[in-house]
Amino acid sequence: MATLTATGAQVAVQPKALRVGLTAVRSVFSINVSLSSGDVIQMVKVPAGATPIFIQYGGNPASAFFSNFAVGDGIVTGRYRSMATYSLGQAMLFGTINAGPYTYSQDDTIDIDMSVITIQSPGGAFYMNVIFSMDATY
Repeated sequence: MATLTATGAQVAVQPKALRVGLTAVRSVFSINVSLSSGDVIQMVKVPAGATPIFIQYGGNPASAFFSNFAVGDGIVTGRYRSMATYSLGQAMLFGTINAGPYTYSQDDTIDIDMSVITIQSPGGAFYMNVIFSMDATY
């Protein structure tokens, strides 16, 4: 079980270009290590005051791949996608933004939480695109 970090969640990255309005973040995690059940891939940093309004995710693993994973954050692991199956060749998917979207009260990350995984060899990548709005009060 490991916590891995994609390009959009690195220490030096902070997606606060526009404090009020919409901010888009694209993140890539290169699958250069063997993934296992329990791994968490931190894909996108989300600042306090942000409300995600669009989430898209997917991957192109280089070898035979089957996984169950959830998309969420540090508070609710399945906030945007409950645990479900993803396999090689599947297209980009959209996260569920439930009625009454969630606004973050503190900085967090949007994560991919791995459950069951079979992969023959490392290679390929996971991708995530997020658009969030910012509240002027933060």
